[in-house]
Amino acid sequence: RGRDLGPIITIWAVSLLILIFENDLGSSLLFFGMFVIMLYVATERTSWIVIGLLMSAAGAVGVASFASHVQARVDAWLDPFGCYADSGACEQIGQSIMSFGSGGVLGTGLGQGNSDLIGFAANSDFIFSTVGEELGLAGVMAFLLLYGLIIERGVRTALAARDPFGKLFAVGLSGAFALQIFVVAGGVMGLIPLTGMTMPFLAAGGSSVIANWALIGLLLRISDTARRPAPAPASNPDAEMTQVVRP
Repeated sequence: RGRDLGPIITIWAVSLLILIFENDLGSSLLFFGMFVIMLYVATERTSWIVIGLLMSAAGAVGVASFASHVQARVDAWLDPFGCYADSGACEQIGQSIMSFGSGGVLGTGLGQGNSDLIGFAANSDFIFSTVGEELGLAGVMAFLLLYGLIIERGVRTALAARDPFGKLFAVGLSGAFALQIFVVAGGVMGLIPLTGMTMPFLAAGGSSVIANWALIGLLLRISDTARRPAPAPASNPDAEMTQVVRP
């Protein structure tokens, strides 16, 4: 129905406008993905996930047909070493993959990596590559476990919330945090195309740090409210004055 598809089509169009005019694939994916997650939780219909994935794929293909920066990132994702000398995106993802490979299981040691070869992005978009090189697979798994614990606590907070708004709000915040982790880690590892987002609490960037701390603060506030004892029902003066008269 139109009234059901209207909201998701609207947010889809807004996400495409952000992608086209701001050249920000990460924010576009974050906004649309968070909306689809909250819509799925509110309606409990898996079809919204399918519709969201199809709309995301259609939008990405459509924008990539005329936006050169999106096409360059897709090319770098498909074959990072095929265009290594021709594209900056290919060079970055190529260096990232080699960083993970050289880190091995335990890494090269703090400060002993060569993440500076990635350039300025080594401290922002590709900070996770630096972790993989200097701390190895063990360090990467430790960071992912910490992020997973934050997401798990956010979902448990949503389950504990008493009001529907608090549940949806907590799920939306947890979903946004999980999407950030997925698109950044997946992008630098070559699982999905690069998005240009920053890894929460790890990458350099003032606005990202403030936004993610605000997200954690909101989840803590919802959790505190959900776990407080329920208020006692207010006494009714009329009931206290009522006497039962038996014949």
